[in-house]
Amino acid sequence: MDDLTIDDRFHLLLHKKIMNKTGSTKRRSKKYYKDQYKKTGIIPAPLLLVEKGIMEGRKCSGRPRAIDEQTKRRFIEMVKASCDPSSQGFIFITRKARTIKNYHHWLEQELGRTISLPALRRCVKRENLKFYLEKEDKQDQVPVMHAFKSVPVFALIQVDGCKFQYLRIRDEHGNWQKPQVIEIFDTASRKMFILDFYFTESSLNSVDLFTRFLLSTPLPLQKIGIRPDQAKGFLNLKRPINAINLKHSTPQGFYLAPDFSKAYSPKDKAHLESSHRSLHNFEIRIIKAFEDRIVKTVTEYDFKRGRKEKITVTLLDISLQELRSSTMLSEYRNEHNHTQHYFTEDGVVSAWVPAQKFDDFLSNQADTLNFTPDQVQEYMKYGYRKIKATVSKTRTIRHDKRDYYVTRGADKFSKHKSTPVKISKYKDKLFIFEQGEDGILLGEAIAKKPFDRPPAPEPSPVPPDELDTIIALLEKHNMAVDRPVLVDVFHKGLTLARAEQVLDHNQSRYADYTKKINQPDDRKNQALFNAFMLDCQKSLNTNHVAIYASHGDIT
Repeated sequence: MDDLTIDDRFHLLLHKKIMNKTGSTKRRSKKYYKDQYKKTGIIPAPLLLVEKGIMEGRKCSGRPRAIDEQTKRRFIEMVKASCDPSSQGFIFITRKARTIKNYHHWLEQELGRTISLPALRRCVKRENLKFYLEKEDKQDQVPVMHAFKSVPVFALIQVDGCKFQYLRIRDEHGNWQKPQVIEIFDTASRKMFILDFYFTESSLNSVDLFTRFLLSTPLPLQKIGIRPDQAKGFLNLKRPINAINLKHSTPQGFYLAPDFSKAYSPKDKAHLESSHRSLHNFEIRIIKAFEDRIVKTVTEYDFKRGRKEKITVTLLDISLQELRSSTMLSEYRNEHNHTQHYFTEDGVVSAWVPAQKFDDFLSNQADTLNFTPDQVQEYMKYGYRKIKATVSKTRTIRHDKRDYYVTRGADKFSKHKSTPVKISKYKDKLFIFEQGEDGILLGEAIAKKPFDRPPAPEPSPVPPDELDTIIALLEKHNMAVDRPVLVDVFHKGLTLARAEQVLDHNQSRYADYTKKINQPDDRKNQALFNAFMLDCQKSLNTNHVAIYASHGDIT
């Protein structure tokens, strides 16, 4: 090729370019390239690319397509909508009248410019529109009158649980129980945000999953609708949702709008209920994965729409923790989120990948709200069972034959009259809430004396606060903590850093003081605590070194 003259090279490349063309297309292409060569004296770039096997001349020459993307999109919409009587995108056209010339006329009229008719014919072939042009009329088909309306991403988040039907596992007491999956689900994209195994839809479980959702999902700065089920455990979510809005909501920005489903109205969360049907198929995959742990099978009955159906339930000798430790549920979620599905919106069936649609939305967000573990941990306190109680004028609570002193939020309670509240018990502490159904956390109270026997460990422990840490520090130094006295000094400004400073500064004095006291150990420990309290009170005001009572006099 390099040995040829430029004219010979041009004619050879032109031949290769048009050799597979016929008729007017071949004649027009030949004339076009000859005119270009005669005008410039340079071989056109599309012909040079023929040497490399690139035959897409229009693309390579830089010439625009005969029809642009807007025209192409509108043409496809017209064709598809015109064969569907229920579509609002274009009028319905009978099959005999669905000609390309008609669409050509309407496109030119609508877009106000000349459009190539041969280009539309090529588009029909390239986009496989012949199926729609030749689709038979279905006059007997009733148009869809009622359908779920489409909503934007994050406009509606649904929360509900699904109890398994075909398997049982052992609970913490060794009894056979059906697990269930609680799920948080975006309606628009159909993305499963998070789901996990539980035994009940309790307040603690719903708050646990909700806080994990906050941690794992960046939230756009807009109004976000959230629709939990009407179960009692989910109704408790009104409290943390209100607390989040009070702390993070802004005008024209982030706001969690609670929109709980109505009782006995499955249509309020129909999209989530539909996804639950595939969860029952997923049960069989769990049984297959743990087939070596099958104890036996039993016959039970399932009641649906008033019909009694016999089913076989498999008993698996595994715990809930083992089920969670397996990666099966995360694999199921990833499979759903990253696979194309067919969904119905506004009465029209469409296909998309949930994760892709969700990510496309997030990529267009200038800023998002991301929760930290410290922020989220505070909302775990909302998960425990709540009962009625009263905070007295002296900021104390009498509960279960024990006295509790308010340690946090004492300034929120009146000194002139008692305040009705709701409380949750956690170990030797009380979490204090407003009385309303969406009441937020007001403060905490601690028992006057520690429990003789430590309570059973909670499933979701709350990290110790500053006062708890101070108590643990003093008990580590063999001090008998008088909680009411410590709470009083704590309200006056005692901090963990100040307590550690006082201990370090007076450690040798405390050691000498203990040696001088000729008393039983319990009275020594009480005297040591009193000495520490005296030092703390002085430290909060001045740097004066306190003089302790002689001979361990603690009366």
